[in-house]
Amino acid sequence: MTRCGFCGKSQEDVRLILTRGESAICDECVFLAFDVIGAEKGRLHQRAAYSVFKVVAAVGRRLSAALAAR
Repeated sequence: MTRCGFCGKSQEDVRLILTRGESAICDECVFLAFDVIGAEKGRLHQRAAYSVFKVVAAVGRRLSAALAAR
């Protein structure tokens, strides 16, 4: 069973776990990391990328929920 290398949650506890080799991270930890990056002062390009990421993720969540409701 794959677990997040940061929080330890399993695939049953989260929506998605991204893996590469021996490393794994869940979608919740990815969002938390982007929240930390987005809150930093300066680094305009990172904050802009974070804002775009949040919009795309929100749209993806809504689309997934709509498809699941069918």
